[in-house]
Amino acid sequence: MKRRLIKFSNYSFCITLPKKAVEQLGWGKGEVVDVNFDPKTRRITVGKKKVSAKSTEPSDIKPIPKLRW
Repeated sequence: MKRRLIKFSNYSFCITLPKKAVEQLGWGKGEVVDVNFDPKTRRITVGKKKVSAKSTEPSDIKPIPKLRW
């Protein structure tokens, strides 16, 4: 599916998601999602982690630095 990149302010861009797709994922307005940037493959992945007692993230992935907006 193709989506258009929209300028949101002088400091950010946004991508809209289809309402039906968000509903199928069980996401709702105001929920926090994780965004991962991979500069090697030039991909952005948006997901929502399930709450668990143990983290299953691989230790070789570097955390993304906080960006100043």
